[in-house]
Amino acid sequence: MPIPMRHLVIFLPGIMGSVLQKDGKDLWSLSGQALWQLVKAHGQSLSQLQISQDDPEVDDLGDGITAPRLLEDVHSVPFLVEHAGYGVITRRLPEHFELTTGSIHAPVDEANFFPFPYDWRRDNRATARKLQRFIEQQLPRWREYSGASDAQVILIAHSMGGLISRYYVEVLGGWRTCRALITVGSPHRGAVGALEKVSNGFSKGATKLFGYLDPVMRSFESIYQCFPTYPAVNVNGQWLRPAEADLPNVDRARAQAARADFLDATRQAALQNRADPQYRQVLLPWVGTRQDTPQSLILENGALRLDYGLPAGLDPRTYPADGDGTVPRLSAIPADLEGQQVARFAVERHGWLTNNEMTLDPLLDTLTQIAAAGTQNLYGEPETIRPALSLGLEPLYLPNEPVTLRLKLINAGEQPQAVGVNVKAVGQVGPGVTQTVQAGVEAKLLEFGELAAGLYQVTAGAQTPGPRAPAPVHGVFEVADVSALD
Repeated sequence: MPIPMRHLVIFLPGIMGSVLQKDGKDLWSLSGQALWQLVKAHGQSLSQLQISQDDPEVDDLGDGITAPRLLEDVHSVPFLVEHAGYGVITRRLPEHFELTTGSIHAPVDEANFFPFPYDWRRDNRATARKLQRFIEQQLPRWREYSGASDAQVILIAHSMGGLISRYYVEVLGGWRTCRALITVGSPHRGAVGALEKVSNGFSKGATKLFGYLDPVMRSFESIYQCFPTYPAVNVNGQWLRPAEADLPNVDRARAQAARADFLDATRQAALQNRADPQYRQVLLPWVGTRQDTPQSLILENGALRLDYGLPAGLDPRTYPADGDGTVPRLSAIPADLEGQQVARFAVERHGWLTNNEMTLDPLLDTLTQIAAAGTQNLYGEPETIRPALSLGLEPLYLPNEPVTLRLKLINAGEQPQAVGVNVKAVGQVGPGVTQTVQAGVEAKLLEFGELAAGLYQVTAGAQTPGPRAPAPVHGVFEVADVSALD
């Protein structure tokens, strides 16, 4: 039986996790398909996503582009985004709680669960203000309809959606009516992958496929607002923040403004809010761990190179050099909450943190506690010492290139375990291809040979269940069809 829910619940996706339409027709809708298929179908029309000027005070850019719904299925943008889609979490929440799902485009009084699609190209401050206006309209309607005059807002946000939500909570004063903000794999201190992508564009031969999308992507203010706030770039032996260095294809002034006006503004507002005796810290970050995750960048030969080592001066005992494959562990907890033991941890890759049952079930349990008794007893959960799997894979493979995956077992001592790795084309009927390997502390390479063009999902899990068996982890990669785009 669903658990009663008196509050208004809103779910925000991450970057590129909302469908974008141009004049009512899908322009960006990657669910269940590979990027090369989208490019083949829409071609140069994707250049319409480019933004010439983005004023955060303006609600509508006037370019006819809207965000009608979330992406629900597996999708991938090589070297930028890999994700299982939001269909599972947006289905499980109304199954687990007494929630009536509504649309932000046509809200009704009786709805208290709203997926919140948004135009992820835009300045995150514009989206935060849109979120503010929606809550200010819908929360009074829900309170009157339900009779719960003390109902508040619970925000659940994945990836960049967490940055938007926290700006709303701290800068725009949303903490006054917010019961809790759960961020899942959100880059509160930025992610080096965003900076690398703006600087280098699509790499590894992918320029032939998607090169004309580079200026489109570089026009998005939201990506600049995901740059690292810590000294993450090694330039001639000196560690610098993105706004402190002249980097290829990076607008330094935009980088400075993005940090000052968005990420630093959020942190400073959070610190100032604590002076208010009525202020209550509402953030509960979920952190993905144990996956090989880029931590820094090195400028060499005129290009930025992702590196898995920590920047100088960071103690690996405090900041283990891992994460969810996209967001480093050190970034998933805001700097102003450092040392306060507010985080919860999950062994999974970035795009599956909202879908993996091993993560989603405890998240729902946490939400149950929040709905019942607030957040005062939710913090300080220790990180699990259960054995964990680390899965490494490239996001894009080209024709005639063997697909190679990397697997490593963590926290298991010297005793290896049998692990099955399954590769299956998205939408395929049947079991896919599985290899079994004795995984240990040393990384093992598994080669799946040359695969047909398409989008593939990877699942790695222990062959023998038990209390010392690692939880399964997931990933997605694309095999591109170059000839189809000639």
